[in-house]
Amino acid sequence: MKTKIQKWGNSLGVRLPKSITEQKALRAGLGVSIVIKDNQIVIEPREEELSLESMLSTVSADNIHKETDWSKAQGNEVW
Repeated sequence: MKTKIQKWGNSLGVRLPKSITEQKALRAGLGVSIVIKDNQIVIEPREEELSLESMLSTVSADNIHKETDWSKAQGNEVW
């Protein structure tokens, strides 16, 4: 697929076609790394750092687990 490099403020930018963003699950705001590999420019999605807030935002009444009773205390545990 061909595209053009365009001026974006003081930088240059390339627009990614929708078909590529959908295939690679890219979205606005996703962090990427830009590296040169074998003399080619490669854009790779970065692993997102998980926060407690982002993980808890996916918990719902449908997927929350119930408490598990593992038996009575066996030693000096304080419950």
